[in-house]
Amino acid sequence: LHQDMEREKLAKQARSSSGRRNESNEHRGRRDIDARNIRREAAQSAGDLSNFGNLSRSKPSIGSPMGNPFSAFAGGSRGWRAGKPDEHKNTPPHISPVNTKFTLHSRSSNSGSSSPDAIGSQNMFATLMDADESAGHKTYAEEMSTEEVRSLVKNMLTAYVETQNEATLVDSFEQLGETNYSTAVYQAVDNIMDRRPDQAEQATNGMAVLAKHNVVSEDLAIAALTEYSSQLEDLLLDVPHAFQYFGMLMAATHVQMSRVSEAMGELMTKVDMLKPPTMSIVFAYLKHMAKTNGEESTRINIEETEFDVSQFLCLDHRSETDIKRVLGLQDLLSLFPKYAQVD
Repeated sequence: LHQDMEREKLAKQARSSSGRRNESNEHRGRRDIDARNIRREAAQSAGDLSNFGNLSRSKPSIGSPMGNPFSAFAGGSRGWRAGKPDEHKNTPPHISPVNTKFTLHSRSSNSGSSSPDAIGSQNMFATLMDADESAGHKTYAEEMSTEEVRSLVKNMLTAYVETQNEATLVDSFEQLGETNYSTAVYQAVDNIMDRRPDQAEQATNGMAVLAKHNVVSEDLAIAALTEYSSQLEDLLLDVPHAFQYFGMLMAATHVQMSRVSEAMGELMTKVDMLKPPTMSIVFAYLKHMAKTNGEESTRINIEETEFDVSQFLCLDHRSETDIKRVLGLQDLLSLFPKYAQVD
């Protein structure tokens, strides 16, 4: 029995091995036939030059759902302009198939309709130049958000501190548009409060440039300063020089002496304090005026406007002797000759 089983096992192994060899030989035979057919077809077509130089012969297409993305340019600028709108139906929404970077200036035709000009080799350069010029002098005619204005004003003042370029500062501020001037001046005051003393003084000089060129008017500056004055006392912990910055800004934006109390807003109600904020502010204002306009010019201005410095001092220390002492401590006594003569 064991011998019969062993002979049957050997017979099965022999049949299986023979089948695999036959299958392998058959596959190798088909592969050899295919290779001979390919070589024969290549040899027959090797000398065929009938289609050499024929540009109209078919071209392989790019295997993408949209086909060849450069097919619209196959005919040069003529082929581009001759294309129909239907050919661009695969263009993503809200993007013009002609121009995805900027909108071309529209010109009215004889019928009164307005449509973008076709871009050709003749007007391409002029179109790009016009677009670049308009982008470089963008004016924001509509009201912007506070965050947008804050960011733009910060960049303007930082650029001025670094370059001291007055023309660039004036041009950049004017591009905001008058609709955003009020917010811009307020944000400029807030930005200067966050700067170091040296940078704050330079940025304040930038505001003086805007005032000199009549971009920032006195009324605009007073409105922004009055609104901002309500939070000055809260800033002292983080900005120890807040009062000095505020006084410098009043002088830089050409706030007249007759309107100093107006610019201080509700701070004028706190003169009953031993050291009221108005005193520090007015001293910074007078020092900046003397530094910018000269001591003699500032003294004459004080006399002509009959500027009463006592209204900014503590209510309990407004005697002539007290005023002389305080002005002497601030090195401002030379601006008030009448107090200098007090015994």
